[in-house]
Amino acid sequence: MKRILSFTLAFSACLLLSSCAELFQGKVSMVTGYETANLSDVIVPEEKIEQLPSPRQIFVSDGDSPKTITVSWTPVEGALSYRLERALVTEFNDDGTYEEPSEADYSVIPGISSSSAKLYNTYSFSDQILSDNDMVYTAPEYGNLYFYRVCAENELKGYTSSEFTTCTKPGTLFTPPINIQASAGSSESEVYINWTKADSPSVMEYSIYRSENEDGTNAAFVTSVKSNMDHYADPIAEQNRGVAYYYSLYSVNRSGVSSCASAIAMGYARAEGAPPQVENVHIKEDCGRGASAEEIQIEWNKDSDSEIHYAVYRSSSKDSALTLLSTDASVPYTDSKNLSQSVYYYYQVQSWKVDPDDNTKKVKGQLSDSGKGSETPCEGYILSAPASVSVIKNGDSLHTMIWTPAIGNTEEQAAYRYVIMGSSNMNTGFADLETVSASELGALYEGQYYHQLGTTAAYYKIRTVNSSDKESEPSAVTAPAPSAPSSIKASCYANLAEEMGSDWACNANEVYPVKIEWTPPSDEVYGYIVYRSDKKDKGYKKLSVGNDEKTFIVTGTTFYDINTSARPGKIYYYKVLPVNALEQGVNYSDIVFGYGALTSDQYMREYNKTVMSSQKKLTLMHKGGTSALGSESTSGSICGSLSYNASMAGLGARIIMYYSGYADYYIHSTGKMDAVSLGADDEPVGTADGIYFLLTGNTNTSASMDASGTMDGTVTCKGMYPGTVNYDGLKIKGGAAGGGYYVITREGFGGESVDWTVGNE
Repeated sequence: MKRILSFTLAFSACLLLSSCAELFQGKVSMVTGYETANLSDVIVPEEKIEQLPSPRQIFVSDGDSPKTITVSWTPVEGALSYRLERALVTEFNDDGTYEEPSEADYSVIPGISSSSAKLYNTYSFSDQILSDNDMVYTAPEYGNLYFYRVCAENELKGYTSSEFTTCTKPGTLFTPPINIQASAGSSESEVYINWTKADSPSVMEYSIYRSENEDGTNAAFVTSVKSNMDHYADPIAEQNRGVAYYYSLYSVNRSGVSSCASAIAMGYARAEGAPPQVENVHIKEDCGRGASAEEIQIEWNKDSDSEIHYAVYRSSSKDSALTLLSTDASVPYTDSKNLSQSVYYYYQVQSWKVDPDDNTKKVKGQLSDSGKGSETPCEGYILSAPASVSVIKNGDSLHTMIWTPAIGNTEEQAAYRYVIMGSSNMNTGFADLETVSASELGALYEGQYYHQLGTTAAYYKIRTVNSSDKESEPSAVTAPAPSAPSSIKASCYANLAEEMGSDWACNANEVYPVKIEWTPPSDEVYGYIVYRSDKKDKGYKKLSVGNDEKTFIVTGTTFYDINTSARPGKIYYYKVLPVNALEQGVNYSDIVFGYGALTSDQYMREYNKTVMSSQKKLTLMHKGGTSALGSESTSGSICGSLSYNASMAGLGARIIMYYSGYADYYIHSTGKMDAVSLGADDEPVGTADGIYFLLTGNTNTSASMDASGTMDGTVTCKGMYPGTVNYDGLKIKGGAAGGGYYVITREGFGGESVDWTVGNE
């Protein structure tokens, strides 16, 4: 007899035939005059992969490179490719803690060659975060944390992708030290440099460079110090005292890789005969702390020596590096160079004289002790509009304006008035609507003022007025946020082929898109932003139109979520934010969940998880010989029963298996399948109160003694993916599924044939 080397265990029909093999392990004489049949000789089941295992570990570099992060993972047997995704953490709490990304925060890494993010024949990836030209200490990427996850795939053989393995520790870029400071004339023999160490475990040392150019070009190497050091005294030869040096530092890791350059710190050793340190550098009264919207004036104690000149330097709350404003400033000095609103500026003054022995050189005094770190800093700012302004609606005709106080200390803020401006056009026509003082606004609530407007407009600005009636420039335009949309719905297992047209396609996990639709609010809306998360209460990510990661404004009231990461058995939560023409909004819709339909092939795989689980519970069908004849039944882990009846039928066998409301698995909101009842945080998904597949119907087999035959019966499925599975088209040849097809009818779809080989690729 022909010996079949593979046997389809993926579906119940094939499992039933495996039962036949057990049933006829002893030779049963039919007294036919022909060779007696032995089905155990013709059926040799092989172990079949249903779902690939996950990579055991994923490794992410921590400060190994200033521009790339290396990701590697353990290989998975049977995997043809891997899907790699990334999520960023960019916001931190005051104590440095952060919220780890949720599933919805992960997305395909830009730069991976295919849109499905497949990496073939490799177990590592170099994720380039910055180009060589972008490697500057101010790059925000140096402050981010990078999380990665990877799963194994083999679409060619039809294996279900593995679950994702997520890194336990985020990746970081290799950063330079920060807060670089250099002494400026406090010593006659050295420049003392100090810094805050780089936040990277891989730092082995710091390389120190100095230049005579303000921009740090043509810098010469000074020395290297170990990573436990945060300071260095650079000895200055007598002939170089008074020369301004511009210091930059690099972190160097154990592999010899250097970070980008730090901020530049100016320093010098005081030369003999240098003038005294300038004292009492301060903001001129009523001339620099919100006194003007254009300039800041500073002054200091001018020396009686007429040969002394003064240079003025500036740093800010945005950048601690010193900027030279003037080499020969008079008292008072007026600064009007590129001043920005809502920024504190710090001023230091340097005295200098012409070298009596060489009139081409300067002899510089010590820089004044008036910088940001001083006990008495010379701190100023221009009169600024509030940095944060928004408007909310109270009913149909009332608007409440919300803003943070303009920059300044508590006393200064208390003296401000605010002029609220309105217009029907976002670009022109703004007129004053009302003026309100800080005293009228009352106490701050969570650091903000709230004021209900007596006159409403389509668009608003606000400007600040100080006690001298000087006014700031207006704030950015703001507008009332539209009201929340209503009647939001997200589709579940829906057939959207007709309305989506060519965009109707499944992802790599054989899951189709989800449709989100809503009713617009009664007020004017510019557009909508749709958000998705795998958790109901956090982790929402805004979705782009067509997955282009560029266009986020939806102009209609329907959105199709083509979720490349969607997985079978997983629900996703959605909410919609309407925005005005400034793309501002605060009123979210209700939260709903939805999930995409499965392909007919994937439907069969998911359905079969319950079938396989059920048949493992039977005992009689696994016995040998005629002991397997007879009847038995078993109960579902959740509900229902499966009955088994095997009997001789002519020159073969007839096996009848009937499901009656049988279920083994609940489907939880996380996608986890088990028999544990749904918890308080779980949504009851589908048509069977949260049961994954609830089965009712027959899966029967008729086999002759030459191990050929047919199957018949239909199983009706309720649960997350309602539908039916029909076996009438399946053929049995040589003791295994050897031809034909299953007919899958998913609710909302027509019947589709699934080849008998599906599940045993």
